[in-house]
Amino acid sequence: MNATTTEKDWLRRVSGQKVAKEVEKAPSPKEDAKPETVSETKKPGGGFQDIAGMEDLKKFVTEGFINVLNHKECADVYGIKPPSMLFYGPSGCGKTFFAEKVAEEVGIHFMKVVPDDLASTLVHGTQEKIGELFRQAEQKAPTLMFFDEFDAMVPRRSNDDRNYQNGEVNEFLCMLNNAAERGVYVLAATNHPERIDKAVLRTGRIDELIYVDMPDVEARKSLFKLALAKLPAEADIDFERLAELTDGYNCSDITYIVKSASRQMFNASIREPEKPYRKISQALLEETISGKSPSLSRKDLREYERIHNELSPKDGKPTHLAIGFRR
Repeated sequence: MNATTTEKDWLRRVSGQKVAKEVEKAPSPKEDAKPETVSETKKPGGGFQDIAGMEDLKKFVTEGFINVLNHKECADVYGIKPPSMLFYGPSGCGKTFFAEKVAEEVGIHFMKVVPDDLASTLVHGTQEKIGELFRQAEQKAPTLMFFDEFDAMVPRRSNDDRNYQNGEVNEFLCMLNNAAERGVYVLAATNHPERIDKAVLRTGRIDELIYVDMPDVEARKSLFKLALAKLPAEADIDFERLAELTDGYNCSDITYIVKSASRQMFNASIREPEKPYRKISQALLEETISGKSPSLSRKDLREYERIHNELSPKDGKPTHLAIGFRR
């Protein structure tokens, strides 16, 4: 009897300890709501010097955003703040890369947020994370907040009040309202602006919708030059010819073409280590291009153009500036 009782007590104690440990590890709602994975730093780097092409976009962002931050006293005299901006357009055209380079240009506190940073298993947990993010940004102001894949964070609301995403979008609407007045400057990027709730896209929340199109001939030339600049390449590379051959290729396609050619020369060099490093040639680059199809089809590009036209006003006087490369 005593043995049985002792055994039961032992099992009860062990079970209790196990439960206690599990409870100790379980995050509280407050802990779960804290977005700990968000990138928070002052970004070092080359800024716009690292970007090939995009000259019109650089000029617009410099005049409307960077200059305002860098000349705050003058901006205050004129009563202006940097506008919040959404970069949209075909995938692989450098929207995210460009936003991060803006952060390097201005040299202020930078927070990059992706959809997973806001995920929560708790009811209303994502709403708490959204509010906490903006509070952190205000505490460290001036802060540049960049939301990547923005359409996944602020999708169009439904008429179903039980839809938890409605509350999350409502929270974003509150936080975005005149965020610049609180020292929080918002940039966002998406491939699908048509999926974003329309209330998010009004001025005061997102001021400028900027269309980042496919790279034109000059941009493609610059992309090849930038990608090959620090690699062992032949001196007679014909960048004009490479740009002509890559009509319809986006920025990431061109970067990968150079990487593929570089990989071939790497493997050729390690097979003959006694010889000098093999150089990337014009012929190799053209051969690589011929074996690589563009990521986006003509059908895809027509769909992006359709969306762009829908977002542009019909009177030809856009309140949201469309900037991009035209073929």
